[in-house]
Amino acid sequence: MELPPEANPSSALGYAALIELFDLRCPPPRLRSWSSTTARVVTRNVDERGAEVVAYPRSAYRARSGVADHLEFALKTEPLELGVLAALFEHVPAREALQAWLNASPSSQYARLAGHLYEWLTERPLQYQLPAGAKRVRVLDSKGYVVGPEVMDRRFGVVHNLIGSRRMSPVVRRTPAINALLTGDLKARVARAIASIDPQLLERAVTYLYLSETKSSFGIEKEVPSHEKRERFRRLLERAGAAEPLTEDTWLAWHKEILSEHHREAAYRGKQNWLVKGGSSRAVDYIPPAPEDVHALMEDVAVIAEQGAAGQLDPVIAAACASFGMVFVHPFLDGNGRLHRFLLHHVLRRCGVTPKGVVLPISAALLAALPEYAAVLRAYSQPRTQLLQFRLEPDTHTIEVLGPQPTWLYGYFDATKLCELVASCIEQALNVDLPAELAWLRAYDQAMREVNEWLEGEQSQLDNLVRIILQNDGRLSKTKRAMFLRYSDRDIAKTEDIVRAAFAKWSETYGNGKLADVRGEP
Repeated sequence: MELPPEANPSSALGYAALIELFDLRCPPPRLRSWSSTTARVVTRNVDERGAEVVAYPRSAYRARSGVADHLEFALKTEPLELGVLAALFEHVPAREALQAWLNASPSSQYARLAGHLYEWLTERPLQYQLPAGAKRVRVLDSKGYVVGPEVMDRRFGVVHNLIGSRRMSPVVRRTPAINALLTGDLKARVARAIASIDPQLLERAVTYLYLSETKSSFGIEKEVPSHEKRERFRRLLERAGAAEPLTEDTWLAWHKEILSEHHREAAYRGKQNWLVKGGSSRAVDYIPPAPEDVHALMEDVAVIAEQGAAGQLDPVIAAACASFGMVFVHPFLDGNGRLHRFLLHHVLRRCGVTPKGVVLPISAALLAALPEYAAVLRAYSQPRTQLLQFRLEPDTHTIEVLGPQPTWLYGYFDATKLCELVASCIEQALNVDLPAELAWLRAYDQAMREVNEWLEGEQSQLDNLVRIILQNDGRLSKTKRAMFLRYSDRDIAKTEDIVRAAFAKWSETYGNGKLADVRGEP
């Protein structure tokens, strides 16, 4: 990990220094600190990878050399990096330095915090007794982070409030977008929006929204599904929110629902899988956890989902962290992406955000935001894959990881951007996609009423005429004119006028001035 040109190894602070001291193989921290001989005030910049680089005046922040010094600086000044700490605590000298720090400063809140995190991350004990009168300290400050349920560690006087559990604990920072989500009362807004819609109109809209969500989930994977595949995924979407535990049996039942008989799996994967880059079987984009870690990590995915259902975590935060955690584990050889996006709906419905029978087209919004979706996945996968040594045998469809592949490499990640993306997609679905569909249906009903008033014909034929006009941006194409020979050119022209007038407001508001990208009932 490179520091700025004017820095040197001895000037690194906090996590960056600990990585250098122990040559830690872990994803790089999202913030790097160093002490500068030239800086007179604290300066902040962003490097080419998007990481924040902070320079401190050396006169105020002396160069530090000890493990305890850098641990204290990191815990006091920098965002929490569980991955760096997990890698650090694998080293005996780091444990010895931490034990010495606790012996010398047993009341220090940062020494106690480090001790608590050491025991939590490693499940190995330290020698320590909490002095009388030591004040409690929380792992995360709720002003800067989204926190999970509080559990008291009485040995260290530390309140543990991380999301998830020991093997999978995503960190979510309180950015302006996250704060807006947490104060926006999404559940009440969804309830008001649904209650304001005529039940018959809502039933018709939901029919389309299920279709839109199904097609978009396949579209993200650049797959055009058969009618059978669409129906299977829709049936699964309708099951979202069922009060069933997220066990392997549940996942296998869902997996069976969406895949054909030849691709169904009888258990979580028992071999190492990998994702390819750019369609090339020889270019590895991501190597998921080792097979022996899949069961444990999937149990931790369930913990996060249940924290949402129990009201201990915001529903969107729970849905985003659990669903992305699941796709990072990649427990199956096929179908992981669709199950990951289904889990978003399942958790949101379990949390009471979306009522039974209603689906928000989140995948449609993800498809529209595909570059951002791909970027957050890549931000997780690239640094982890780069740390692994492996041998790929594409001809035999096998991969062998040659070096360490620790569980903590996968379970600790910053989920802030993931949560922001999911929140923005839900806002898109609620504020744009659902109103657009309702407006489309109202415009369609208006057009059909006016056409029926003067033009004779079977309802199915008139419906077909209106839809074909819509699909061609308000005109009946010459190639389709032969389908309606019973109608004169004057009849067709008037029908075109009616359709364009009925959909004028929809076109201006949602269609960018066009009708070709038609929405509506399937």
